[in-house]
Amino acid sequence: MAGLRELIREGRRAGRPAGPEERCELCAAPVGDGHRHLLDRRDGVPRCACAACAVLFANASGNRYALIGDRRLYLPDFTLDDATWAALAVPVRVLFAYRDSAAGRAVARYPSPAGAVEAPLEPELWAGLERANPVLRELAPDVEALLVDRRKDTAHGHWIVPIDDCHRLVAVLRTRWKGLAGGPEVWAAVTAFFDELRERAQRASARSSKGAQA
Repeated sequence: MAGLRELIREGRRAGRPAGPEERCELCAAPVGDGHRHLLDRRDGVPRCACAACAVLFANASGNRYALIGDRRLYLPDFTLDDATWAALAVPVRVLFAYRDSAAGRAVARYPSPAGAVEAPLEPELWAGLERANPVLRELAPDVEALLVDRRKDTAHGHWIVPIDDCHRLVAVLRTRWKGLAGGPEVWAAVTAFFDELRERAQRASARSSKGAQA
């Protein structure tokens, strides 16, 4: 799969020649495949990080940059009823939600051809989800998210994922969407994204505040 930043940039530079090798966006050192990302809290964008910069910010708190982890949990017993989903008013049936430290609350967004769009998420609704699914109380602020897949003809899926996974999904729609309905290419790419996520994620219980294995 293409690097996150490269995928995000893909739609901006169509027709341009390939750029130089990917580099750390803090110190400009080369980074290889599988490198880590730092979330820039100033604009909410993941930045590619070399191993040294990743270590530097691994335990930092209150800084501009936060290291994005690699925890991926599949939650087969997650509770999200149809009435709660309807209250979110999400048109594409895919959503991610996370704790925004700057806003001081949980926020929800969904991917669209124009990027990530905020969905209404009332504090009472999020509190109800936390009561039903205590694993949400352990979300790392800014860098971890609940990802929900309720696409037609697929089993509903719920995961805890690094926030850069969500940005990658948004980039898939932005760079591959065609026409009014997106076209088969974009939906095949979305399916491939979730297939890969199922393979990588560890099975866990939404009832556990520590994300223990189910």
